[in-house]
Amino acid sequence: MRKRGWMCLFWSMLLVWCALPVCAMDTAARVVRVAYPVQAGLTDFDEYGNYTGYTYEYLEEVAQYTGWEYEFVEVPGEIDESLSALLEMLQNGEVDLMGAMVYSESLGELYDYASHSYGVSETLLQVPYETVQEAEINSQVYQVLRVAAIGQGTRLIREFEDYCVMNLIEPQYVYCETSEEQVQAVREGRADVLLNSGMNYIEGMRTVAKFSPKPFYFATTKGNSSGLIEELNAAIVSIEQADPSFSTNLYEKYFSPPNEKLFLTGKEKNYIENAGKIKVGVLKNQPPYQYLGEDGQEKGMALDFLAYVSEHTGLSFELVYYDTPEQAYEAAQNQEVSLVACMPYEYALARSKGVSMSRAYLSSQYLLVTREDGGTEQGVAGRRLALTNAATYQGKLLGEPVSYDTAEQCISAVAKGEADYTYMDAYTAQYYVNMPEYQNLKMIPQSYEPRKICFGVAKAGDPQLLSILNKCINTISEEDSQAIINSNTLQKQPFSLGNFLRANPLETVVFLVAFFLLVIVLLLLFLRHRAKAGKRLALELEKHFRIYALVSEYFFEYDFQDGRLMVTLPREGGKPEIVELDFSKPLPGRKDWGRDGEFLDLIRSGRDGVWEMEAEFIDGKTHWVRIALETVRDGGRPVYALGKINIIDGEKREKDTLQEKAQLDSLTHIYNAEACRLLVTERLARKAENEGSALLLLDVDHFKEVNDTYGHLRGDQSLEAVARLLQANAGEGDIVGRPGGDEFIVYLAHVEDTEMLEKRCGQLCEGLRSLLVAGKIKLTASVGAVFCTGSLEYSALYELADQALYQTKRAGRDGYRISGASSSAGDLDGG
Repeated sequence: MRKRGWMCLFWSMLLVWCALPVCAMDTAARVVRVAYPVQAGLTDFDEYGNYTGYTYEYLEEVAQYTGWEYEFVEVPGEIDESLSALLEMLQNGEVDLMGAMVYSESLGELYDYASHSYGVSETLLQVPYETVQEAEINSQVYQVLRVAAIGQGTRLIREFEDYCVMNLIEPQYVYCETSEEQVQAVREGRADVLLNSGMNYIEGMRTVAKFSPKPFYFATTKGNSSGLIEELNAAIVSIEQADPSFSTNLYEKYFSPPNEKLFLTGKEKNYIENAGKIKVGVLKNQPPYQYLGEDGQEKGMALDFLAYVSEHTGLSFELVYYDTPEQAYEAAQNQEVSLVACMPYEYALARSKGVSMSRAYLSSQYLLVTREDGGTEQGVAGRRLALTNAATYQGKLLGEPVSYDTAEQCISAVAKGEADYTYMDAYTAQYYVNMPEYQNLKMIPQSYEPRKICFGVAKAGDPQLLSILNKCINTISEEDSQAIINSNTLQKQPFSLGNFLRANPLETVVFLVAFFLLVIVLLLLFLRHRAKAGKRLALELEKHFRIYALVSEYFFEYDFQDGRLMVTLPREGGKPEIVELDFSKPLPGRKDWGRDGEFLDLIRSGRDGVWEMEAEFIDGKTHWVRIALETVRDGGRPVYALGKINIIDGEKREKDTLQEKAQLDSLTHIYNAEACRLLVTERLARKAENEGSALLLLDVDHFKEVNDTYGHLRGDQSLEAVARLLQANAGEGDIVGRPGGDEFIVYLAHVEDTEMLEKRCGQLCEGLRSLLVAGKIKLTASVGAVFCTGSLEYSALYELADQALYQTKRAGRDGYRISGASSSAGDLDGG
């Protein structure tokens, strides 16, 4: 019996021992053999030889859900050879998995694909970052595009040719063997753009067009029944559900890394050269973002970011200070300033204030600020909440709001117990809490969306300014950005006399004795120096006269108390002449320079800065002058106004001439596209509700054949002839322009009805038929016109005219089509 018991125990232990390896095998991680072709950004190695890339990182995330371990299989050689060999190994089952597989029916017969993609690739047109000239794709204008492409008849080329058909592009290929040859072709100017796949990262290239998006998948050996695909599908679903932006962030990391170098286009550089001083609306009291320090110096993070932009682009800014954000936004709407230095990054706010937003250049967590004994741990419902009048929050408030004008007043109210708590961003809170009077406050981080700060850009301004600001914000380094933040938020602790007296009683007594002795000495010195003050004053006056004599400029000084204006007139080789004008009381029979005029109003306004105006000068003639004005104040009350005056007649004429040239087309000397848009928009805004007008779009028929048959010189002469004909037929208030190519635009300011417009269009077509360029070139044109009696915007009129033009072309060209913009008008056509 005992022997049978020992035998049972032996066999039981043997069974347990034999089962251990089986259990171990069941719990062991699956080892997945992964094909690893070395491709930049996709399956790659870093500088230390570690695996990296989009597919590699996605596989590691998959492993978090599956517990897989990977054996990466590489095949040496060129990428095409490596890919072919690895695909064959996948087909034969020598590797288990391969990524970046685009699905097709033929490949679907060879491999099993995962049910869910793990990314999307697009076909790209790219240029180097340093390329000045933008490659612009305009689907409304026929254009020839030179494209550097690898191979012939590839999938990328087929996709690009479909894109060309949609966008009126005629491709001219520069065939290359490698990506390096493509980049070289574009850099040498033999190609305008290079054709690339979104999964092929080329350093130093930026994308100008994307099309033909294609999902890509993991694939395994056909008929693989190991459950690998099922586990992979479940993991991909889990990844996308847990973080929907995971694949997007991976794509940005490996295929669209941030560019740290600032490259500007030709348009942007031209804008910088001609921009002059850009006026920026700045608040006087919004530290640490924008404010005037106690020393009168302009300070703040927003201003430091503007200084960074100025340093790296050459743009010049002139600060215009306002008391409230509303005043700054109103100034931007009225085109008094081009920028608002510091505005919350909120679409609703930008829309309501009529400004555009740059990218956010600052982002800061919100903090709840309360006293150490504030008791907000029990909640804020029903407690007094200090908010600024300019706060943009529109949601539900738990606390009882108490309004203040500034953030400083809010935090002061909390410190004094007039309010229980306030919300502010971390930068503002840090700025104030560093001050001794607010050291009894504590800051509690909040989980709300961070506060973002951007530049507000006046919508009526040049869009190049917004583009330049965004490029600067996107390329500023973390070090430079953090340096700006630190220099404005980490304030030095001010000296506290009370603390010093308590800590140093003996030194205090010594200091007081020394102070009284110093006062006595200073009184004696004052009596001595008072006798010399008159002589020193006379020498100072003589010195100023000699300085004035060295420069050929007019200086002035205005006394607010007695209303006297003193002006120095430069004289060659001698002291300047001083003219003194008394504005304290009216003088009948005399009419002095500037009396009751713009110049005197400017001085009395106390608005410091540099101003330009056209005014009657002291010589009795009217001049354009530049006035630099600075007001001396006593406790906020203006006492003196000091400044200088330059006559800038020549500079003003040159500036006006350059501005006029910038509006004209260089070939035909009629208005260009942007000038047409602005002028027609202005006319439409001024015209009466029932006043008739019309917009015409005109394309020269078969103009390409003129260029191909007679050459581009004759083609240019033909365009010039058409422009002259349109100008000759233009009436008062009409606008004639050339947006580009063989397209012309005509705005007729005075059109009574569609019959009159039909007559004008018929005369225009007949006039074009009668043109004979260079004695042998006959021209016709297709015209699309729209008659308007309402208050349509320029873009709507342009679209209607463009549709009418398209109908004319479809009907056989050499004619016109009229579309009415009001509900009562119909369509008319004519040959």
